[in-house]
Amino acid sequence: MSDTEEPAVSARQEGIVAAATAVFLRFGLRKTTMDDIAREAGISRQGLYLHFASKDAVFRRVVEDMLSGMRDSVRHALERDDLPVADRLAEACEAFHGLTVGKVELRQFSELLQAADAFAGPRMSGMEREFVADMAQLLGRTGHAAIWEKDGISATDLAEHLFAASAGAKYESATVEIYRARVRVATRVVTRGTD
Repeated sequence: MSDTEEPAVSARQEGIVAAATAVFLRFGLRKTTMDDIAREAGISRQGLYLHFASKDAVFRRVVEDMLSGMRDSVRHALERDDLPVADRLAEACEAFHGLTVGKVELRQFSELLQAADAFAGPRMSGMEREFVADMAQLLGRTGHAAIWEKDGISATDLAEHLFAASAGAKYESATVEIYRARVRVATRVVTRGTD
């Protein structure tokens, strides 16, 4: 393959992954077929097989891309010095938990999460721990955790609370707007309006 062909293949695979993501979120893993993915991507089934050997291979790529994108978005949100800390935390929580809010039914989400856990479980758990640690570091570095120390609450306790609140809001919110409102309350409580 020449250098000029590689970007086209990459762009085609990105298009397939984007299409497959939409189909998996709509139907779940079990009900999705390679025909569904090909149709959504606007290519033939044979064309799809030129890029991915199986539905499982497509699903793995979807999960890997989602995890990489999530990690990058979380880091970007936490590093935004142009926003108050409460907003940075809310944006990071949405990057981590908000991707599927209002886009997938709980039944499909549970199936997809279980399937992803089978091959990416350790990575997902590691990302959760890393996210909590990054939030705790931000709360400590900005002095927000110090406000809670007299109550015996550490920066890690606060970050774990925010993580749990965000995860709960994901399952309890029918729309992204409802999710955002709930998470913003949690981030304002943790930062106690000190921004």
